[in-house]
Amino acid sequence: MGKIRLFLVALLMAITLNSMAQGKTAPDTQRDYYMYSYIEVRWANKANGEQCFVILMSPGENGQQRPSIMKTTDGRAIVVRNMMEGLAYLEVNGWEILEPRSEGGTGKWIVRKKISFADLSKIVEANTTYETIIPKVQLTLSEKTLKVDYE
Repeated sequence: MGKIRLFLVALLMAITLNSMAQGKTAPDTQRDYYMYSYIEVRWANKANGEQCFVILMSPGENGQQRPSIMKTTDGRAIVVRNMMEGLAYLEVNGWEILEPRSEGGTGKWIVRKKISFADLSKIVEANTTYETIIPKVQLTLSEKTLKVDYE
């Protein structure tokens, strides 16, 4: 019985040491990595006044909170005739819809796109800071009433 217990302790230590040696940033080759974004397909007007739809993206790989019009790699705005074509465009370009939302004439979705671990690491590094002074969370009215404080 003592030998079995000793063997189990040694096995657990080996597993623990192995997982610690891998570190935080070692990519797991057995899984996929994704970039997430909030997408809206909204009415717009072309320069000639003709109505169309554009795809707004926020924030994904860009570092801003406000949505910006999705563009091609050479800077041209992506314009579609309706929301369904906007969805088709996203699908063809590797975006997967996770959570659809529809509100008064706009289609809103939380989407993700498969990317490499290295690209995801660059995005995280570019958009993450570490603060010694903890920011104050903006509280809802009910949280203020309950005197909630997130630390």
